[in-house]
Order: sequence, then structure tokens, then C-alpha cells
Amino acid sequence: MAGNAEEISPRGFDLEAIDQAIAAKNWLLRFPPKLEAAFERDTGAQRCRELILRAYIGIVIYDLFAFADWWATPELFWTALWVRVAFFTPVSLLLIATLYTYPRDFFRESVMCLGGGAIATGTIIYLMAVSGKTPQGTLHESMTLVVLFLTVVQRIRFSYLVPTCVAFLAVHVLAVARFYDYSPGQQVAINMVFGATVIFALVASYTMERDLRLHYLLSRKERAQNLKLGRMSRRDALTGLGNRRFLEETLAACEQADDLRDRLSIVLLDIDYFKLFNDTAGHQAGDLCLKRVAGIVQAELRGEADHAFRFGGEEFMIVLPNTELAKAIAIAERIRQAIESAAIPHPALGSVVTASFGSACSESGRDAAEVVADADAALYAAKRNGRNQVWPPGIAAESLPASGRPHPHEGWAELSPPGLG
Repeated sequence: MAGNAEEISPRGFDLEAIDQAIAAKNWLLRFPPKLEAAFERDTGAQRCRELILRAYIGIVIYDLFAFADWWATPELFWTALWVRVAFFTPVSLLLIATLYTYPRDFFRESVMCLGGGAIATGTIIYLMAVSGKTPQGTLHESMTLVVLFLTVVQRIRFSYLVPTCVAFLAVHVLAVARFYDYSPGQQVAINMVFGATVIFALVASYTMERDLRLHYLLSRKERAQNLKLGRMSRRDALTGLGNRRFLEETLAACEQADDLRDRLSIVLLDIDYFKLFNDTAGHQAGDLCLKRVAGIVQAELRGEADHAFRFGGEEFMIVLPNTELAKAIAIAERIRQAIESAAIPHPALGSVVTASFGSACSESGRDAAEVVADADAALYAAKRNGRNQVWPPGIAAESLPASGRPHPHEGWAELSPPGLG
């Protein structure tokens, strides 16, 4: 219902859409557009932070392999050191810097495929090329580490990882054939090992992303269900308006907000002669009347900022933050006219159902309890002066007769409906 803030679900919290996505199994690892956008919005920033941290770790490990170069290929040590420290590291740091802007998934995942994959593999191919025809097994074998880094450590999204790994496999086959004098049988064996590594890595990547997405859906479903239960616990079962619990929370929030406290208006309305309505038509008809009046009240609110509650049996309260008294009176009059225009038959009176209204607005230093007490006093005055009217009728709240005001120390939570029917 419009006008009740807790009714507005966070974007993407469509329980039916979540259930459909879970049932679909997401074998393509892609949600419907709106849910995919919510997934990216909820996980994108954390994903960037994780990629940045793991990328730093990857750079350190990559540079530490300089010690392996010293022992395994001492003739290539200085070349390898220059490639690692003077080229790969600064370029990778520049690419990592772009992740601090929290880019969207395409740019983010592509940067990792480029920096953690293509550039690292490129440096390996370069060292293979300058090593001559002497086989340096540690070089082409280290390409396996690049694949594992992208899949297991960085967990690049599967759709980006597939073309990257296929390209790595093709490069590996060509590099081994071009730079090393391995026999055809040796090349087949080496490439089969690397190809199996790529396949296993892709299977692992697919499984991890599928589980990640399923976990996301289940967590969103749980939050959506909790939100629904929270709405129900704050909702009057008969009318659908907010209940007393939600009313207390709303008034407490208004009191804590400095910009709302001095311009908080309260409107109380009571259905005229409702006890006679119930006694004549029965409680079933009375419940239907309450529902119709509640619907009219809700429809006349201005938007999410205004709140309507069932305050008592046939009494309703409207909380209007950032609203002056004159505006509150105008809103109350509009609702009064809407109720009368609905022409709900009143079986005991032979006329239509009407309602009486009391309005009040906060003043500097006055709390919500005092505003509710003033609104209750104004409602009392409206009923004494003939019902089916708004009180005060376009005048300041201070001009109410003193006899119409409750004792200033009476708390709003203890106030009961006037009981005049």
C-alpha cells in the first residue's frame, strides 16, 4: 500500500522472481535482467575489494619466482627479473588501480583476465622465446599456475574465463611447438596435461559460481521472507493498515529526526456511530465497513512519507511528517469528503457512514505523545460539535477550549478511543 514505508521492498526483492530463478537452476549462470542487476549491485563492491587483495598476493608470488629463476635458469635470471619487476609488476599495479573505482562486471573481470592472465602468460611466452631451444620446463609449466590463479584464487566469472582459458591452451600448444625441440609425443603429453588442467579448472569455476549464485538467491529469499514477516507483524490483520507496534516505531523515528520533530502533524479519525452500525448490521458488516474506510484513508495519503494506522476499534491515526497544521487539516478534510462520497450505507441511521477528525501539529519542544493528546482532544471536540467534521476547522490548535484537552501528562499509549461511537 502506498504511504507505508515498510511496504516498499528493496530493489530485487521479488520473492516470486527469486523462486523462479532457483527453480531454473541457472545453468547458464545468468539471472533475469532485474535480478542480475541486483546481484551486481549487491556484490560488485565486495568483489572489487577481494580482487584487489588477491591481485596483490598474486604479484608478490609472481615476483618471488625470481628465486626459482636463479636456481633453474641462471642464464635467464636478469632477463626474467627485469620482466617481472620492471614490466609485469608496474603494469599490474596500474590495472589494479582501476578496480578502486568499483567498475561494472565487464570491465572488472576483463581487467583480471588481462592483468592476471594475458600479461602474465605473455611474459612467460617471452622468456620461452629468449631461452633458445633448451627446454625450460618450469616456464611452460608455470602457465598452469596462471590458470589456477584465475579460476581458484580470483574466481573470474565463468563466462569471461572460458574464452581466456581456451586462448591460453592455444598459446600453450603453439609456444611449445615453436620454441622447444620436443618430440611430437612429448608435445602431445605436455599439452594434454595442460589441457586437462584447463578443463578441471573450468569445471571448478562453473561449480563455484553456480554455488555462489545459489547462495545469493537463498540469502535474498530469506531476507525477502523476513521482510514479509516483518510487514505482517506491523500490519493490522483486518484493515491492512499499520498496527500499534508500527505506530510506536514510526513516532519514535519522527521524534529522533530533528528535521521532522517540529513539523509533525497527527490526524485522528473516528467512524461516527459505529457501535450502532455493528449492533444493527452485525460484526461482519462492521468489519467490511472498517476495511472500506481504511482503503479510502490509505488512498488519500500523499506518498511514502505519510503513514496510516488502526489506532483502536473504529479509530484510525494518520502520521504526517514535515506537515504543518493547515496542510494536515486540508488532508483530513479531503479524507472526510472521500468517506462521505463513498456512500457506505449506515443501516442504523438511514444515511451514509461518516467520520470525525481531530488534527494537531507539534510545537518546539513538544513530543509525539503531546501531539497525539492534542489530536485526541480535537477529535473529542469534533464529535461534541456535531460529528462528520474536521477539528480545528482551519484554526490554530492553541484555540481549542481548555476543557477539550487531556491532562498534559497523559501518555498517548494509554489513550483509548473516545468511545462516543
